[in-house]
Amino acid sequence: IRLVDRDNRSLNEVSELAQAGVRVLGRRHVESFLLDDEVLESLCEKTGNSDKKNVVLEAKTSALKNSKARGNPSDDLKSAAGELYVEVTRLLSLAQGGNTTEAFLRDTLAPLVEPGMKTYLELKQDIFGS
Repeated sequence: IRLVDRDNRSLNEVSELAQAGVRVLGRRHVESFLLDDEVLESLCEKTGNSDKKNVVLEAKTSALKNSKARGNPSDDLKSAAGELYVEVTRLLSLAQGGNTTEAFLRDTLAPLVEPGMKTYLELKQDIFGS
């Protein structure tokens, strides 16, 4: 299965890709799924920090705001991911959650996307069409 980020693709571009057998994410990029509120809340729960859900979500809002101030689209979580990674790691006192943003997304957040979650179901639909 070939899968690409939605990015700024027009409906025509998405349609052309679909006709060529390429799946297109429904959101801007995969980071939009991995940094979804639902996943961040799950991280708080799994690390024993349920009481910090609101502060983590505020950090996400702040990182997006700062990204937008740098000229990025308001939904560009990829450009906000580095700042958010640093803040979440600090706020939750995470150890061994990944030494880079990419490792954090892959090794810490991706495993939290589980069957039954809205995020999981949306990704499954985007990738497999079912």
